Amino acid sequence: METTEIIIDEIDVSGGTGSNFIIEWKIPKDCPEPLFEAVMTSTMGQQGLSFTTQAKRVK
Repeated sequence: METTEIIIDEIDVSGGTGSNFIIEWKIPKDCPEPLFEAVMTSTMGQQGLSFTTQAKRVK
């Protein structure tokens, strides 16, 4: 089992609004597919926003 953490600065707008990520991976045959999840948190002023999402396979 492995965990990787990627942090993107809140002021980084290079991906535009609603940025998406494409993750490529390779696994041996007969292995379960990996699980990719994301957590977004933001605090501006006195208000906070957060959500989680799970990846979906793109063919």
